[in-house]
Amino acid sequence: MGQELDGLRQAIVDKYGTVHKFCRRSPQLNRSTVYMVLNGNYPGNMAGQIKRIKQALADQDKSEDVFQAIKTEACRRCAVTVPCDKCDKMFKAQASAVLQIFSS
Repeated sequence: MGQELDGLRQAIVDKYGTVHKFCRRSPQLNRSTVYMVLNGNYPGNMAGQIKRIKQALADQDKSEDVFQAIKTEACRRCAVTVPCDKCDKMFKAQASAVLQIFSS
């Protein structure tokens, strides 16, 4: 179990820099629960929580891909010719909505 938790923590840190940043980008997860699980101190269903964390980590990858696809197509059609990030919040919301539709 210890090696699995170390590997999970390392995967999070490699992708996000810190566990805290991962938690901020994963609102479906409780931050204190994530820290307890990664430290091996979670009193409840540890396997279930590990599965939820891994799922959130995988969904972030999909979400980023969908976000980039939406942004690329929308920016291609936009009248603004210089790169900007004004619509990123909307594109992220759209990507999240798309993933919710396909995950149900």
